[in-house]
Amino acid sequence: MAGRTVPGPGTAPCVDLHMHSTASDGTVAPADVARAVAKAGLDGFSLTDHDTTGGLAEAETAARALGLRFLPGAELSANEPGRSVHLLAYGFDAADPGLQAFLSRYREDRLRRAREIVERLQAAGAGVTWEDVELQTGAAAPTRAHVGRAVVACGAAADINEAFRRYLSRGRPAYIGKEPTPPKIVFDCVHAAGGVVCLAHPGRMHGEDDVRRWASEGLDGVEVVHPANPPAVQSRMNALAGELGLLRCGGSDWHGPDAGRRGVPGWAHVPLRWLEEIGRRSGRKADRQPA
Repeated sequence: MAGRTVPGPGTAPCVDLHMHSTASDGTVAPADVARAVAKAGLDGFSLTDHDTTGGLAEAETAARALGLRFLPGAELSANEPGRSVHLLAYGFDAADPGLQAFLSRYREDRLRRAREIVERLQAAGAGVTWEDVELQTGAAAPTRAHVGRAVVACGAAADINEAFRRYLSRGRPAYIGKEPTPPKIVFDCVHAAGGVVCLAHPGRMHGEDDVRRWASEGLDGVEVVHPANPPAVQSRMNALAGELGLLRCGGSDWHGPDAGRRGVPGWAHVPLRWLEEIGRRSGRKADRQPA
């Protein structure tokens, strides 16, 4: 596993700027994410649920009670032909009407997509029903992770990784794409709400040319530290951020203790100053609240 390559080990205050809760496809409540951050000995965090701000108020309240620094966030979905582009938004006004209208369209598209995925799963013999998916989502908008858990629960796959390999990944029988959303649309929407946007986990499928192009369109930063970023990618992205004047972010991409992911809170050294730099750029300061 990659980790602790940039900026290196140390005893300086650390944060986690990529975390998920039951407001999207995580397995623990927003307040419990804050408690996990405190237990890991971190100084602060950002909750970055997929295409929603629904867990931010609960997470911030818990952060205040625990004396943690908190920065509002969300992992927003964009795409280009043939690939997804995940974008981490930070420091925005969660009540901004334009942002909320944008997120409402995302939710509607997620519902449309999930229903079509269930139809394809049934055609492929997986035997999953819409009710099975609803049991996994709770109040959240459905994601492929929720559908994957439903596939496992009904016995059509041994675990969520197999569910994706057999049915849900791009090119598999039940894959359904999202509504076309170029990254620049996300940049403009988040900027109008007072926030900034960083490219998530570039080590998965995005290179330096992509970062340069998106930076010219309004991208503000890049996720240097992530479980999918090997040391070489971390080093390249760190250098590129310096060259282009981009913000740096990083985190565990934690979805909960039983979500089958590699990263855990405190997995890597993500310095507090990165959170502070994002706060200054976005105008949202993440000050520690008294416990």
